[in-house]
Amino acid sequence: MKKTLLALATVMAFGSTAAIAQQQGQTQGQAQQQMQQQQVEVTEGMLVKFVAAMEEVQGVTQKYREKFQNAENQEQARTIQQSAQEEMIAAVEDAGLTPQQYNSIIQQAQNDEELRNRLQEMTGDGNS
Repeated sequence: MKKTLLALATVMAFGSTAAIAQQQGQTQGQAQQQMQQQQVEVTEGMLVKFVAAMEEVQGVTQKYREKFQNAENQEQARTIQQSAQEEMIAAVEDAGLTPQQYNSIIQQAQNDEELRNRLQEMTGDGNS
């Protein structure tokens, strides 16, 4: 089971990374450029917080997925997505990270095999 990679893919597929950045008043392109410029040094403590946040965000994603897919119109879908995003932001902040730190770790994990491996080890996925 590749829980870490599945969670990253789920988060990216649902659009929460872009949505969290947009929630902060930025466009997706600006947020991606800013994250590339401001990549944080990822500590073990941050990874522990990230894993906790990621699990909560994945739970929020699962909670809202069916509601989002069954939205009757675009306005309802937007409202559902906004509620999900607010819960995701709260989950990230409750875990002790800012949305920017969380997004930066996701981006770095996509591009850094060593970081991906560390996350897999932390979630027990690296032993398979």
